[in-house]
Amino acid sequence: MTLNKSTLSEQIYQILRSDILNRKIPMGEKLTLKNLQTRFEVSSTPIREALTRLTEDGLVNYYSNVGVNVISLSKKDLTELYQFMGDLDRLAILYSEAFPKRELICRELDTIISQTSVIEKKELLLPEEISRWIEYSDRFHLLFYDYCSNTRLTHAAEKLRSQLTIFSNLYETKLQPQKEINRMHTDIYHAYCEGRIREAADLMKTHLEHSMEYALEQL
Repeated sequence: MTLNKSTLSEQIYQILRSDILNRKIPMGEKLTLKNLQTRFEVSSTPIREALTRLTEDGLVNYYSNVGVNVISLSKKDLTELYQFMGDLDRLAILYSEAFPKRELICRELDTIISQTSVIEKKELLLPEEISRWIEYSDRFHLLFYDYCSNTRLTHAAEKLRSQLTIFSNLYETKLQPQKEINRMHTDIYHAYCEGRIREAADLMKTHLEHSMEYALEQL
């Protein structure tokens, strides 16, 4: 595989991250320097840098004298992950209330809901349309972190969301979960933009609990 040498570690990181999130590299699989060097045709240095970033993302675990393995999540892990992610997303909504121009948030939320609704109405989605829907769906959650003015909350959520994405990328390709997710996003949007901030936050927590059920089915 030919890579741009000026950004080797970044490219390797992005490729491996995508492969893990989309299950091209399955959970629990061991990643060895030798195999990765063969795949990318590079020295060990950019690979080690990429693996370090994946460890920081919470997508791989490093075990001394053993190597690097892609994370493997049990039912208990997944339940805890979605429950805690629901708490963090709920807090992000509550903290964003302090932002002085809520209309800016509502404008972007409206755009997201409009775009996902248009895509969702099609009976058969092309792969690029599914990817676009997932991007908008993720953005709905991430938007509140952009305006919550709490970097620690944002950083805590970033790591967990990477793990959550391994499962959401599976069920968010299906029509029924898409419709349910979009319906709940719409309810959150209306509550938030009508000034019912705490209700919107509680709805977000409930939304993650529903999504957890879809994720558990993927196990």
